[in-house]
This record gives sequence, structure tokens and C-alpha cells, in this order.
Amino acid sequence: MVTLLPKTLEQIYTHAESVFPDECCGIILHNGTQEYVRPCRNIQNDLHKDDPVAYPRDAKTAYVMHPDDLITIHKESETENLPIKAFYHSHPNHEAYFSDKDRSDAMWGEDPIYPGVAYLVISIYDATVRVVKAFTWDDAKSDFSEVSFHTSPSGALQHTSLKVRLTFPPEKITEPIIYNIGQQFRVITNIRRANVTEDAGWVMLELLGASDEIERAIDYLKNIKVQVELVEGDVVQ
Repeated sequence: MVTLLPKTLEQIYTHAESVFPDECCGIILHNGTQEYVRPCRNIQNDLHKDDPVAYPRDAKTAYVMHPDDLITIHKESETENLPIKAFYHSHPNHEAYFSDKDRSDAMWGEDPIYPGVAYLVISIYDATVRVVKAFTWDDAKSDFSEVSFHTSPSGALQHTSLKVRLTFPPEKITEPIIYNIGQQFRVITNIRRANVTEDAGWVMLELLGASDEIERAIDYLKNIKVQVELVEGDVVQ
């Protein structure tokens, strides 16, 4: 499980939104109680402009952290005794997943460059963050795997991510129910899977937000006769 302070999450969301439609990138340092977000400049556009053959993608679909920023942050980490907690970057107009490129960038041969460090991927559409997912190295699989992600302010209500399967009655198929959730509650929605026809349908949905807001959203769904089932991984419980 990866846990971040709400202030940290807000900072990386703001970073992702401020550079949209380009990818943001950065590093999170920590001392065990406090976290420090260190945004990095994405030089992918410059690399693409100078050598489009070697760098065929621009900053809308790729990132390279500025070497000067990396050096500065690593020096701060060492001199101030602030270990790296996580790297983060955004996927503009795409879902949050750990791509083959993300994996190769995090590896040195067959081993992770930063074992024990999390990688956060932010899905952002139309300059609005939808969801963030966390990935860490799994020794048993010799690969990166998605792990649960929470924000937990000290002494406050925990924020969390919850997966649910929604089954819609026929009369609700054409209603913008998922859109309404995002508008009425402080909850980010991320559609994982769906199968919807004219007269039936279900959606595998991820909800991210404060626990009480997620509970309110689920109560709303149940009140309008949408069946809600909790999901573990991609398996309905």
C-alpha cells in the first residue's frame, strides 16, 4: 500500500493540470512524517524537436526529467536525509497504467533502479485529474504491480480508492449516472471495464476520494436502484 498526505496529492494534481496537455513529472521526498513534492521539467519536447528520429514522441505522450533537476533533487535527498518516496508522472487523455516505457525507464537490466520506491501515474482528461494509481516492484513476480493507494492525513478521515461493479436497470441505461457522481460528490470516477447495451449493462468503476464521499455516492446509486457490488482486483465479491 502507498500512502500520501492530502497536501502532496493536491500538489501533484496541480502540477499535472498546469502543464496539460503535456505530461508532468516529478519526485516526492519524505522524512517519515512530512513529504516534499519536487516537480521536474519535462524536456521531451526539446528532445523531439532536436532529434525526432531518436525521440519520435513529444511531451503529450512521453517525458524525460531535466538532468539538472534530477541532480538537484538527488543532492537534496542525500544532504537533507530525505529518501525518495515516489516518482510521479501524468498520462494526458489516457488512463493510469504502468506502460512498457515506464517499466523500461525504471529498470537497470533485470533489476529495478529504485527498489522500494513507488511510481505514481496520474490519468488526466481535459485538464481535470480522474485518478492516480500506484505501482511498486514485486519480487515474487519480478515485475511492477499495482498496489492500493490512500491519502491519510494525521488524525483525519482516510481517503481511499474503491472498486465497484454497477449493474443498471433498463430504465437507467440512458441516464448520465457516472457523470452525475462526479458532479454531485467529491469523488473521481475511473471506468475500468464496461458492457452496456440498449436495455442492459454493467460498469466496473473505480472511485477515489474521501471515505465519506464515496459512501454518499454509493448510497445515491442504491437509492436510484443501481446494483452496487464491491470488487477485489477484477473479481466481484
